[in-house]
Parts: sequence; C-alpha cells; structure tokens
Amino acid sequence: MEWLRRFRGAVLILVFLGLFFYIFFLNFRPAQRMDVLQRFVVEVFMVPVQLLGNATGAVEDTIQKYVWLRQVQEENEVLRQRVQGLEQRLADYREAYLENLRLRRLLDFKSTIHAETIAAQVVLHDPTGWFQTLMVDKGFLDQVEPDMPVVNDEGVVGRILDVSDRYSRILLITDPGSAVDAVVQRNRVRGVLSGKDSSSCFLRYVRGNQDVQVGDLIVTSGKDGIFPKGLRLGVVQGVVKDPVDLFQRIEVKPLVRLTALEEVLIIRRDSRMPEEIMAR
Repeated sequence: MEWLRRFRGAVLILVFLGLFFYIFFLNFRPAQRMDVLQRFVVEVFMVPVQLLGNATGAVEDTIQKYVWLRQVQEENEVLRQRVQGLEQRLADYREAYLENLRLRRLLDFKSTIHAETIAAQVVLHDPTGWFQTLMVDKGFLDQVEPDMPVVNDEGVVGRILDVSDRYSRILLITDPGSAVDAVVQRNRVRGVLSGKDSSSCFLRYVRGNQDVQVGDLIVTSGKDGIFPKGLRLGVVQGVVKDPVDLFQRIEVKPLVRLTALEEVLIIRRDSRMPEEIMAR
C-alpha cells in the first residue's frame, strides 16, 4: 500500500504539471474559441494557479519589506552612531573651551600677582571624605616644597602638605587642621581662619567687642609666614555674639569653589608679592 500512495502522489504531480504546461502553451496557439476540454481545464485549474501566484506575490512582498526594514535599521544605526560621534565631539569642544577659559583666568591672575608660581593640575580629591585634601601633578622634581601656598584666580585654595617626586598633597582651607592668619579687609580686624566643613570656615579668636559684619571680605594678613598678604579667603556669612563667650562665632564662606578645582597655582616660597595685589 505504501507504493500505491507514492504512485498516486507522483501521478497527481505529473497531472498538475501537465495541465500547467497545457495552459502555458495555449499562449502560442492561434486566436480562436476554446473547445470544451480547454475551457474545462482553464476554468478548473486557473483558480489554484491564481492562488499560488497570489501566495508567491505575498511572499515576495514580505521578503521585500523585510529587506527594506533591515536596510532602514542599518541606516538608522549608522545615523545613531554618527549623532553620538558628533555629540561627543561637541562635548570635547565644550570641555576644551571651558578649560581654555579657566587657564586664561589663571594666567591673567598670575600676571597680576608678580610672583613666581608653578601651575599644577588637580588629579585626585580625597576619596574618603575624612580630610579636606587633594592631589596635584607637581612635586619635588618641579621644585614644590611643603607649606607653599596654593591659589587660583578666585582666591586661596590651601597649602602644600606632603610632597613626593611627582605629586603633592594640598591641605584645603576648609580642613579643620588648616589655620590661616587673616584680617577683615574693611577694618583690619584680625583672626585665624580654620576649616569647618567642605563648604565653610570659621574666623576664630575675634573678640566680642570688635566690628565684624555679614558680607565683610576676609583676606590673608601675611603674618603667618606662609601666605602672602592680601589674598582673598572668603566672605562672612554669619556672626553670633555670645555675652558669655569671649570670642565671636564668625562663619566664612570660601571664595574658591574647592569641590570644582581642576587647575591651581603654587606660589614659590621665596616669592614676595607686593601689597597692591590685595583683594580686588
């Protein structure tokens, strides 16, 4: 019975192919009315032929749409990568522009202080948050020494704490261990500026009967043997006078944005700055 099913299938295929070719070769006969057999064959077998043609056309359309979608996806990916490249290039240009502005301000400030300085790049802020320090890419090989003052165009940053051959650690003025001899620019009231937290300082040892007001500019006095006279430190943010306490509680906001530092100037120890560079 297996051979009979195979034979039946082969016969059906041969019949179908024969009818297909019969219909096909009708195109080559002279124009005339079809006979009964021809009409029967055409009417009966054109339906499956049309269905097969429609199915084939649908498959072709599907394939064409798939190919088109793939091309569109590939083009979109190319465009997306191109946009990303342009955005990165724009970001690089903007970063270079901002760096150029910072360096220009630093260079202008350097020309006003008339002191020998060493330009340094900030490479690391203290990752622990326990100390207000940062690392720069200059050290003994660049003639950097401990206790050299560090500034930028906004004011005082801090002083050199430790030095290796190629790197140095800076103690920021906001560190509690920092101490800078300072004066109120308006009336020369003297105190010691020390760190409170990452964004503020205290002006200590100012007696309660001395005049200090919110908005007063605090500058270096030049009497601690480290910082030259007249460098800007910060602005008074709050003053609390306690009748029981001998000294006022004076809070100062540093002028330098210490958390955003990228470049600094290290002032050589043997440099002497004229008094006319006092806070502008």
